Amino acid sequence: MKILWVKANKLLPVYSGGDIRSYNILRQLARRHQVTLLSYYDGTPDSAYESELQQRFAGAVCVCTRRSANTTLKRGLDYLLRLANPMPYAVSRFASSEVREELNSRYSSVVFEVVVCDFLDAAVNFPETLSIPSVLFQHNVESEIWRRQAETESNVLLKSLYSKELRKMRRYERAMVQKLHQVIAVSEHDRELMGRWRNPLQISVVPTGVDVAQFSSVAPRSAPQPLVVFVGAMDWELNIDAAEFFCGEVLPKIQSKIPEDVSWGAIPAKEFKSSKGPWWKSLEVCLVLWSTYRRQRLWSFRCA
Repeated sequence: MKILWVKANKLLPVYSGGDIRSYNILRQLARRHQVTLLSYYDGTPDSAYESELQQRFAGAVCVCTRRSANTTLKRGLDYLLRLANPMPYAVSRFASSEVREELNSRYSSVVFEVVVCDFLDAAVNFPETLSIPSVLFQHNVESEIWRRQAETESNVLLKSLYSKELRKMRRYERAMVQKLHQVIAVSEHDRELMGRWRNPLQISVVPTGVDVAQFSSVAPRSAPQPLVVFVGAMDWELNIDAAEFFCGEVLPKIQSKIPEDVSWGAIPAKEFKSSKGPWWKSLEVCLVLWSTYRRQRLWSFRCA
């Protein structure tokens, strides 16, 4: 089968959960099918990225939109300029005339037997009429995430903005779930949520898995002290909440079970980067918070 897989943002290096999921599914599909990956990204042309992507997925097509990398200020100004746009900002910022033209050409050629829209944000560049069977790969139900943010936000201004984006996202997501021929969810829960918008029989579930080939079993080693590690992408609201819950609700219970008097605090990022050796092996609790957006550790917590 000839498959066109469309993804916004760079796929490599593989850091985030969504990229890990996409990368491994693509890798497995490429073993049995002819897969063409269309990857588009902002900034300046990145020949190293494009070359490595070609090595991983032969025939991959890259489109550099040449939009400048967003700083917080630029992102804020861009949001204000798009405030009247009926599409949610999380989607509209990925709109690209170059990508839209590329996709129109691919659909017109009718070379592919199926087209996969990886993440909702890529759907903004898909043609109005889909002449090839098209699949929406939903890593999350985005409107559900925005609903939760709008409900739990205490800042009045942010709560208002989140509520506005929620309404936009709910309309857009429902329309895209109904528009594409088939939808892939990553859990039965997500399938149930999207089943309100279309026939659940047209929503398949592909659970998130683990590539066991990357791991090998080793003989158990006795540790001098108990060790708990939490690793999360801290540019993801759900992980931030999980870390806060862990620190507030779980960590005190762990500490109460440790006979020694322990305390915990923050390790500055600079100190973390400059530390040498497996220092974490001697810690009772180590909480590492990772930003996939910045590609760096933000901060760490430990029991001393």
